[in-house]
Amino acid sequence: MKSNLAIELKGADDNDSAALVTKALGDFQQAFDDRLKAIETKAASNDNAKLIERLDKLEAKAGRPNLTGDNDNDPKIETKALNNFLRGGVTSLDDIEKKTLNAGTPASGGYVVAPEYSSTIIEKLTQFSPLRALASHMTIGGSEVYIPVLDTGIEGGWVTETGARGTTEPTFDQLNLKVYEYAGYVPVSRQLLEDSFVNLQAFIAGHVQKQFGKAEATSFMVGDGNGKPTGLLNTPADYEFVSANADGSDILAKVIEAFYKLPGAYAANGSWLMRRETMGVIRAAADNATKGTLWSDSLANGTPATLLGRPVYESVDMSLLPTVAGTAYPVVFGDMASAYQIVDRVGVGIMRDDYTGAGNGIVKFHARRRVGGAPVLAEAAVLVKSVKA
Repeated sequence: MKSNLAIELKGADDNDSAALVTKALGDFQQAFDDRLKAIETKAASNDNAKLIERLDKLEAKAGRPNLTGDNDNDPKIETKALNNFLRGGVTSLDDIEKKTLNAGTPASGGYVVAPEYSSTIIEKLTQFSPLRALASHMTIGGSEVYIPVLDTGIEGGWVTETGARGTTEPTFDQLNLKVYEYAGYVPVSRQLLEDSFVNLQAFIAGHVQKQFGKAEATSFMVGDGNGKPTGLLNTPADYEFVSANADGSDILAKVIEAFYKLPGAYAANGSWLMRRETMGVIRAAADNATKGTLWSDSLANGTPATLLGRPVYESVDMSLLPTVAGTAYPVVFGDMASAYQIVDRVGVGIMRDDYTGAGNGIVKFHARRRVGGAPVLAEAAVLVKSVKA
């Protein structure tokens, strides 16, 4: 198709350049006007009623005020919903906003949000008395051990140059320490062991170590010797003691008395054992005292505080102070290596049993320990005694 906008530069006045340019521009303007008029005529002849009607509806809807509460077309609803969700969670959203955030609705998108699980199991604190670290201990190869004890020592006498010398002989006794077994087993389904994202076998092993340690520590302090070790405080009447008020009002004076009641050779290696609550009572009393620095807190992590220059250890198996009722022994001071003997036969061992429970799909973890202990020298410790009617 030949364009109507073509410019013809030839004419009668070819020799007149100005007239030629003027004529060309006039022809171009006339052709442009004709073409524009033709386009307008063609557009006017088309049926645009539907397009005009649709544009009118969109314009009316955009300008209409929101009187029905329908916020589906509110461009700010997503921003508002996200802000409320981040500030207060799902409970802070209204019904309209919940339609916008659908992570809590499985069918509306919640299935694509995967939870995360930790492989670390939170355990409650396991506390036990520190007597094993302070007492003497030995490993034996049988079920019991006999320890000789010097009952009466050798005694000489003053004599003259040629006087008769008397004879003297020591007398001996012996202590018998037996070992006892502490045992139990944990049944776990085989499928749980296979599918768990937590290393259950390692967790059970570590947990058994803690709980067995706690059980033996309690026996070392207060065990009655019946199928278990005999505790340091099982027979408190065997020890020297000082009496204190049950409310703890004179505890500072009494721990000083106990310190000097113990022979110096034992006191030089002595340790204090008491509950943490009793530590607080003594610490507060020491702060209010004018007798110098009796209590000294440690500046190094893991190093115990000292009372009268000797270390203080927390023992959860001791009695409380102030005393609640009856007779209590809230504080003990002594050379624990001389006062108590521990004998080890078999350490904590864990055996995995895949067979006896296989018929029911069960794996058993058997744990056991053989250990014994008993007080051996009562003169090496002193107790603080309190009585509340």
